[in-house]
Amino acid sequence: MGETLGRAGVAFERVPAVDGAALDAETLEDFRRRRSGNSDGWLPGEIGCFLSHFEVWRRIAAQEEPWGAVFEDDVHASPDLGPLLAASDWIPADADVVRLEANRSMRLAAGRAVRAAPGRRVYRALSGTAGAAAYILSRRAAAWIVEVDPEVQTAADVFLFKPKISSVARRLKRFQIVPAVCIQDELLERSNARLTSQIKTRSTRGRGYRESSNPILRLWPLQRHAVPFKP
Repeated sequence: MGETLGRAGVAFERVPAVDGAALDAETLEDFRRRRSGNSDGWLPGEIGCFLSHFEVWRRIAAQEEPWGAVFEDDVHASPDLGPLLAASDWIPADADVVRLEANRSMRLAAGRAVRAAPGRRVYRALSGTAGAAAYILSRRAAAWIVEVDPEVQTAADVFLFKPKISSVARRLKRFQIVPAVCIQDELLERSNARLTSQIKTRSTRGRGYRESSNPILRLWPLQRHAVPFKP
């Protein structure tokens, strides 16, 4: 990630991930008991992933800056990620969270051009999607989500981005950058694009991708957007 963010000109703070597999049985059981509303249960990797994100949310809530950008440890980034993060005037004033990564098909409302990254637009998300590998979270939203009842907590990406499942996601004003400026390693259609992640979750089945106009990224198909989209 140091190399990835360095190439994009992004200064960052590394937050060590929580290894769910290293947590003792009592800690895992206590975590699950306080979140019994999650009908799918919690795998150790999902617990570690959630706690890793939670620690970053806590730090964002405690900072003075109005926004914080969050990246998991297996992300590829476009060169214009740096200019995008160097400004915040493009972020909608009412945004709680802005996804930066390629998504698994979302419905989006009308958007507007992003001056900090020519050729990209920011759209209001109308539906949910999986993945929490790259996003911007507002300090206001972070302060709220770290105080919600653990009973409503779910896997990190579901918690933030799937309103049909998460009551928290339903309340958050969610936005998406199109085309995306980041993509998780597992979504790349390259045999040599395998980064070793400290955050392990459920295995995912392979799906098809298509190449975008940005040679750095391959985007999830976006035909289901509620707005016209040209790669």
